[in-house]
Amino acid sequence: MARILIVLFCAFLFACAAPSAFRQGIYAYESGNIQEAIKQFSIVIKEYPKNAYIYYMRGNAHRNLGDYQKAIADYTRAIKLDPNYADAYYNRAGAYNHLGYANKAIADYGQTIKIDPNYIGAYNNRGLIYFNLTDYEKATQDAKKTCELGRCNALEYLKENNLTRYLAPNKY
Repeated sequence: MARILIVLFCAFLFACAAPSAFRQGIYAYESGNIQEAIKQFSIVIKEYPKNAYIYYMRGNAHRNLGDYQKAIADYTRAIKLDPNYADAYYNRAGAYNHLGYANKAIADYGQTIKIDPNYIGAYNNRGLIYFNLTDYEKATQDAKKTCELGRCNALEYLKENNLTRYLAPNKY
């Protein structure tokens, strides 16, 4: 929760001081005009090339259009500018997963978790990849952690698919 508040606060500060292109980009993004959002974020990037958040936002816009290669490029740039940007790793992992790069997605979810050990979505999504790779032991470990953090749907999924043999007896 604190991570989300920090990101939102930083976005708020930047929006207050940012050029109108940033505000227009956010408005376009929220309105569903993704092409316009990309255009506006690109303008802002020319003015602020070292702002990881702008690359992150443009990556989200590319992702929404299904252009995962461009999204990965933007998330990678955001990560280079801010190596502790958990959300950038998380979203890049999702883009890698959509393109079928399971190992790269697993690595990025792992980095997300290293930065923020309570990032529920990273455990959940990594667990689903492990499940699809039939690595049920690792899938179950991530499902357990997801449940410990407050979202037990992954664990229920394992139970529904008769994978309870990977669960510790009498614990779940």
